[in-house]
Amino acid sequence: MLTRKSEERGHNEISWLNSWHSFSFGQYYDPKWQGFNQLLVINEDYVAPSMGFGTHPHRDMEIITYVISGELKHQDSMGNLGIIKPGEIQVMSAGTGITHSEHNNKSTEPTHLLQIWVLPNAKNLKPRYDQQNVFDPNEFNFFKVIATPMDQNLESSAVSLNANAQFWLGRYNKSESLSFKPKLFKNYWIQLVKGQLAVNGNTFKAGDAVAYSASEEIKIEVQNSGAEFLIIEVA
Repeated sequence: MLTRKSEERGHNEISWLNSWHSFSFGQYYDPKWQGFNQLLVINEDYVAPSMGFGTHPHRDMEIITYVISGELKHQDSMGNLGIIKPGEIQVMSAGTGITHSEHNNKSTEPTHLLQIWVLPNAKNLKPRYDQQNVFDPNEFNFFKVIATPMDQNLESSAVSLNANAQFWLGRYNKSESLSFKPKLFKNYWIQLVKGQLAVNGNTFKAGDAVAYSASEEIKIEVQNSGAEFLIIEVA
């Protein structure tokens, strides 16, 4: 078991951005936190109203954006223009190269989001964009797949990834007990987005993460106040 406490993450704050880095990113470098197998980036960002990231390039990366609150406006060199809201997930396959910008679409409130980078199965793929509604913001008490490998996607609402990775989302407004059985030779990163839960008897709060590389059963206990969390499977 590997734990990553919220307050121990890398932190960068400027006038319009408050960002927490689970792994080395930008000016934050920690040799102990260079990623988790194919999982290279988990940034928790708070973007000020009407502000954001100007046009910048990416290449050979699967970039997943999950908006927790607020709205994020996306525009890219493929001609895509979209607004990502809570309940939606976006994936951008950078492939041979893409440029894009991301801005808070709201003028009066911050946007809170997770951006996650996963290594693709191959380099120089054709750039691709996908955005799906995976749950209603008023929907609770579920555990479902929200992102899955391209060749295994049987979920109509899940986004497809050019990567050997799968994402589950749990969202509860009451106490709940879950049992998650890992697959052999897979690795799991559990990122707590909101609330509080216990994983195999260890308690975690929002922003914390716990990772498993063994095949032991993962038991999750959601506390009375509820919780929202992601489980990310990588090879």
